[in-house]
Amino acid sequence: MRILITGGSRGIGKAMVERFSTPENSVAFIYRSNHEAAKALAESTGALPFCADLSAADEAKRAVAEAIEALGGIDVLINNAGVSESTPFMEYTEETFDKVMDLNVKGVFNATRVAADCMTARG
Repeated sequence: MRILITGGSRGIGKAMVERFSTPENSVAFIYRSNHEAAKALAESTGALPFCADLSAADEAKRAVAEAIEALGGIDVLINNAGVSESTPFMEYTEETFDKVMDLNVKGVFNATRVAADCMTARG
């Protein structure tokens, strides 16, 4: 299978990259920061890293398209990228809310839109 994992350089995403990187699978992952961690994960697993801020439509489109091209298509998209805030409600700002929504909602839409085009074309 050809698998693309967003938010793949740490936490649950990293664990999925490690778990799914087998001889039977081709894996790519998208990360936003911490280039050294992404590089080390790519070297240890053979997965392909792509850097992008998925909340930005143009970056998401570029990174997902590059990953799909490198994998030769895509069978599975795992939307794992996300951010959480434990700020008390009365201290939560509109800027914080926008940051969370931009990645957790818009980022999923941005990545899925490109991947779905490829998957739909393949039936």
